[in-house]
Amino acid sequence: MKLPNGLTVSHVNAGETALLYRDIFVERCYMQHAISLNPGDTVLDVGANIGMASLFLHLECQGLTFHAFEPAPIPYAALQENFSLHGIQGHTTPCALSDHSGAATLTYYPDSTSMSGFHADPEAESALMRTFLTRSGLDDEDVDDMVSGRHATQTVECPVRTLSEVIAERGITSIDLLKIDVEKSELEVLRGLADEDWPKVRQVVAEVHDIDGALERFTSLLHKHGFAVALEQDALLDGTEIYEAFAVRKGA
Repeated sequence: MKLPNGLTVSHVNAGETALLYRDIFVERCYMQHAISLNPGDTVLDVGANIGMASLFLHLECQGLTFHAFEPAPIPYAALQENFSLHGIQGHTTPCALSDHSGAATLTYYPDSTSMSGFHADPEAESALMRTFLTRSGLDDEDVDDMVSGRHATQTVECPVRTLSEVIAERGITSIDLLKIDVEKSELEVLRGLADEDWPKVRQVVAEVHDIDGALERFTSLLHKHGFAVALEQDALLDGTEIYEAFAVRKGA
């Protein structure tokens, strides 16, 4: 697929890729609230999907090293191809990150791959998607087309690791940006970080689903480990459970 900026990417769904492009490249959703990068920095892209966030950050600041994680096989194949196609330096890994290691069952949505996850609720997610698309300006017919396949799911068994396991195995000494977009598993990702590894993290950007107090627990964990946290909610998601958290280590 050719993007509006002229680049070509491997992808899964054209409509989904167009929305990712708008959020990441046009709205610059990962570069707000004092988030910054410098050449030589290390970025962990957790829930990388096809790699649009990694591609944007690679173009935004040359010389970054990426560790990208995506458990769903079809988006992962596109992720690998996009890293190769655009010369993105680093590693892609076909696994999920959580608070334990082993294996887990992922609910995969072929028609909306970025909403795949371990805590699926197809009816609630269809309603959320309909709200977002309608507020985005799509007409009812287009919304119906994009939401109609939302209940079509597949289950995928995938490996699960903890963030600290990855840090130890790869000898990662600093994480200048930890980007998390894992559909209700974001707190589990942070809980997979051992106390001794927290000082290695300089910045965090995460989509957080505020279900049963998850947002407060997520921000409290960041505050505990020395981060200043800012929260935002996309106007298109006003009144929903979804927030964006931007965390920068104090004094960094």
